Amino acid sequence: MRNFCAYTLFALWAVAALWATAREFVAAEVMKPVEAQLAVAEVSEPPKPQEITLLFVGDIMAHLPQVESARRGEEQFDFYPHLEGVAQLFGSADFVVGNLETTLTPRPPYCGYPAFATPEELAADMRRVGFDLVTLANNHIADCGVEGALATMAALDNHSIDHLGVAVPSVMVGECGVRVVDIEGFRVGFFAATYGINGPLPRGMELSQTDTVAMARRLDALTERVDCLVALVHWGEEYARRESARQRRVAEWLRSRGVDVVVGSHPHVVQPSEVWHNEAGESVGGVYYSLGNFISNQNSPHTDCGLAARVRLTRMADGEVAVALGADTLRRVRHVGPEHTSYGIEVVGEN
Repeated sequence: MRNFCAYTLFALWAVAALWATAREFVAAEVMKPVEAQLAVAEVSEPPKPQEITLLFVGDIMAHLPQVESARRGEEQFDFYPHLEGVAQLFGSADFVVGNLETTLTPRPPYCGYPAFATPEELAADMRRVGFDLVTLANNHIADCGVEGALATMAALDNHSIDHLGVAVPSVMVGECGVRVVDIEGFRVGFFAATYGINGPLPRGMELSQTDTVAMARRLDALTERVDCLVALVHWGEEYARRESARQRRVAEWLRSRGVDVVVGSHPHVVQPSEVWHNEAGESVGGVYYSLGNFISNQNSPHTDCGLAARVRLTRMADGEVAVALGADTLRRVRHVGPEHTSYGIEVVGEN
């Protein structure tokens, strides 16, 4: 009997010991993921908002003195010295856009105002300095007819610079006035339009113009597909330093159609900018009525200055994209010598 009691007590003790050990083991295994999560939480930082910078410059012109300044031989041209002053500024941006206000050609004759035809080497040097996209929706794109427009687009394509605003449907496919670009995970829509051209539109050429019916159709097709919508508009009165009432009306109309940022060209001088705000007072976009000239040989007052417009897009934690505007002032540098004229661009400072 004593042996039976002893065995019973031993068995009860063994069961209790095993139960205690099992509880400790289960508790330890349950706590492992929790401890791992706590360790990760201690070293992890909250995710930073994703951000990109878009940079826009004004009219890229090539008068004959500029072409001759770039000449390096019978048929060799180097425009990079004209542009290299902005290389560092362009390098700080994720995407660079300009208004190409000339046509490009692989062979002479080269022409300046009023019907521009520029050596195609300009495209190579624009790409070298950092241009990603240009609008061709301006009053000079038809200066050399359909052939000139095609040569211009071919030169840009050859040097990996995207373009929009004009098309020749017989040899091209796609919408001439719009482009959607994925930039570091942001889908940015670009829309380009011009008030018109210098003369009648050549037969066979399609041009994106500031007709509200056509613009509405193109914009409506873009707004639901992008994080930010930018309108590149060629408008206004040349050399006027204030925007016109029509420019203000068109800008408000574009805003009502979902455009976040309007970038203007054509006046060849800088015009004012406006920041748009929502009801909470937050910046939601705005308009640059004219960025002025990027580079030219013009001599009228204020045509030697321009703006480099900075548009910063930030994706917030809730997925919304915030838009902030800024600008740097640019100045054309021109040195006229007895036998040679040199050109350059200087970044003056932040506006």
